[in-house]
Amino acid sequence: MEQILSQEEIDALLKGISEGEIETQPEEILVEEQVEIAAESFDYIRYTRGKKERLPSLDFIYDRFSKSFRQALSLFVEQEVEIGFAPIEYLEYGEFTKTLPLPTNMNVVVTEGLKGFFIIIFDAKLIFSVLETIFGSSSVSKQKVEGREFTKIEFNVIKKLIDLVSAEMEKAWNPVYEITCRYSRSEINPNYITMISKEETVSLCEFTIEIGDIKGWMKVCVPYGILETIKSYLISTPSREDTEMREKWLMALKERVYEIPLDVRAILGRRKMALQDFLSMANGSVIVIDRYVDDPVEVEIEKKDQIRGRLGVYKGNKAVKVEEILCQ
Repeated sequence: MEQILSQEEIDALLKGISEGEIETQPEEILVEEQVEIAAESFDYIRYTRGKKERLPSLDFIYDRFSKSFRQALSLFVEQEVEIGFAPIEYLEYGEFTKTLPLPTNMNVVVTEGLKGFFIIIFDAKLIFSVLETIFGSSSVSKQKVEGREFTKIEFNVIKKLIDLVSAEMEKAWNPVYEITCRYSRSEINPNYITMISKEETVSLCEFTIEIGDIKGWMKVCVPYGILETIKSYLISTPSREDTEMREKWLMALKERVYEIPLDVRAILGRRKMALQDFLSMANGSVIVIDRYVDDPVEVEIEKKDQIRGRLGVYKGNKAVKVEEILCQ
């Protein structure tokens, strides 16, 4: 039997819906769940500053340095020395200085060619042990370093040690990038070195040094911004074959450069004249130039004045004796 509503039933149903007497949807029970989330501050600038690209060539450089410095330091203290180094770290300079004890021997080494500086930090205990060896002690003993500062004589010995580090560092860098290291100054308090901000990221490599029974450390700190200027040299590790190929390529390039022909002219004088005067010239006409016979003359190379000299004769040929280089 079909269930069909009559017209009256349909009208009553529509009226009930419109007036709200008939519920069209079941009641929904809303339950609000409160979730507590602890908010933490996030320093995005600090995070991105610390995320620096690793530079594989630095590992190659410090490996070469540890081997050559071991031999040089053994000769310097006249004892067998063992040196190793830990993986390179990248961290903020302020965080690094918090780990340094006082006193600490910090040395600023200016790097010409790299246009920057290194900071060479020595463990004070190691420095006193080296000094004891240099001044003639037959054995190396542990020294009390708290409250102890370096004397002028001791600083002179430290400077010789830094010169030794600088020389070996130049050799280690040579296959990658040529630099020249020069000692600048020493400090025992990290707060006195203000040429680098505490927020700046630095590359840090720690070397362990053993002299007899004494074990100390040396740290090499380099601002990352300085390394970033030559990042193209540091992103790949050079091999001996690469170095030899580069030297051959540079020699071949230099030879080819020396073969480039140049247009060289000695300008005896100049004179401006009107076209009418030039057309009226005939055999025997005299042109008065802007200089006397004994005046120096300029030599043009590729249409640029490069040399100034005097006219003369050399082995039967007209020549110019160089007196001044105008462009270098």
